[in-house]
Amino acid sequence: MNEDLWAPHERGRATLFAALVMGAMLWPLRQHLRPAERRVDGFPLSYYPMFSKRRRQHANVVYAVGILADDSRRRLRHSVLGSGGLNQVRHQLYRVAITEDHPQQYADALAPRLAAHPSCADLVRVEIVRGEFDLDTCLLNHQVEGTETVLATADIPRDPAAPAAPGVDESAQRTPA
Repeated sequence: MNEDLWAPHERGRATLFAALVMGAMLWPLRQHLRPAERRVDGFPLSYYPMFSKRRRQHANVVYAVGILADDSRRRLRHSVLGSGGLNQVRHQLYRVAITEDHPQQYADALAPRLAAHPSCADLVRVEIVRGEFDLDTCLLNHQVEGTETVLATADIPRDPAAPAAPGVDESAQRTPA
């Protein structure tokens, strides 16, 4: 029965520990006691830059577009562009196209891979594009509209002996010179 009771020094340690934990949890609330112009965060209880940093009105995104024989466009999935997840492939494409300034080399290397991919059998050309999008329009109105700049383009090589993809005019297929 005596084992269930707290010794005086154990109760003091537990009280001190609980007070320290509660103080650490309540410490960020001191920010809300400041005048509004001195507050540095608009998100409650978070002062990390991802929440408090002002965001730009426009976002630049680099992506690949497949061009069909009738000049219609289709955005390519990240799994076709490279291994890894969406963000990894997106960062790799941005690094090669913008940071290292080699979008044409990437397009030239991507074209033969697309030729071998079954889901891209109807594509005749690939473009590396940088789009600038208004974030308010995209996120609030669910409209993906913006300006695009084609950074590079490459024809997708096709084997002339291979049958044409369904719905693709053979005269529209391009072969490398």
